[in-house]
Amino acid sequence: MLAAAALWGLLGLFAVTLNAAGFDGQQVAILRILCAALLLVVVGARWLLRGVDLRVLAAQSPRLMLHGLIGVLGYNLCYFQAIDAVGVGMAVALLYTAPLWALVFAVWFDGESVTGRGLVAALGALCGVVLLLGQTLSTGTGAPAGVLFGLAAGLCYALYPVLGRWLIARLGPDPVMASGFILSALVLLLLPMTWQALEGLAIHRGEWSIWGAVLAMGLFGTLLAYALFTRGLRRIAASRAALLTTVEPVVAMLGAVLWLGERFSAMQWGGVALILVSALLVAIPGRRRVSGSSPADPSPDRPLPRG
Repeated sequence: MLAAAALWGLLGLFAVTLNAAGFDGQQVAILRILCAALLLVVVGARWLLRGVDLRVLAAQSPRLMLHGLIGVLGYNLCYFQAIDAVGVGMAVALLYTAPLWALVFAVWFDGESVTGRGLVAALGALCGVVLLLGQTLSTGTGAPAGVLFGLAAGLCYALYPVLGRWLIARLGPDPVMASGFILSALVLLLLPMTWQALEGLAIHRGEWSIWGAVLAMGLFGTLLAYALFTRGLRRIAASRAALLTTVEPVVAMLGAVLWLGERFSAMQWGGVALILVSALLVAIPGRRRVSGSSPADPSPDRPLPRG
């Protein structure tokens, strides 16, 4: 679980390598999705589709398409655009507003009541974002757009379980995750911007740092990270999994500071801490009633893998 979270935390560093080579955030997202989809088809198809009725999978293709376009394609486009605009540290901090978006959706779609802990978490995250962005919005023309992309990435990530809950209960998380990347890749192949990204990659043939960054995002940041994540979920409780996945932003921000030279003020570090603590308050399950629950039901408290 720790290894999976750390690998996801390194995604931003790979993205910055590609940004420095001239790829914008949109193109980085496209290359990651295409590479991950190719690896999932070539390497992981048998593992991911084990025990799945392909007729049921085909019948659910419209739902899978909607889920993939928002939870995978939308998330990746917004997240990597945010990295390109405001840097790794800021983008990953904004991404971790996702548990708060999930809380809003739980109230909106499922009619859940807001607990005291949920209200504290929401206010804490809001204060954290204000502290984090206190001096950022005036630093450049790309900052406001980058902030919006970061918040949108958190929203798309929070929609992943909302849109996928019905599918995951019937197909399992592995086929849903794989179909999200594969269907998103098929849609991307119809768009001119995808071929522009591939042409840009072809220009850098022989530059192993560029190709290595793309491969690392697909292999380590997607396939291997997901395999480690699912294996970890079979061994530890959901509450511990939620806690351990906060290693991801820690790794991302340490990498941004130590490797990329990004700097944060004391006020911004305080904002980051508030966002992470608020995310933990939402992610770690509270005391649950015994009655009315079924072991066969997918646990809403169990963290879902990254898109």
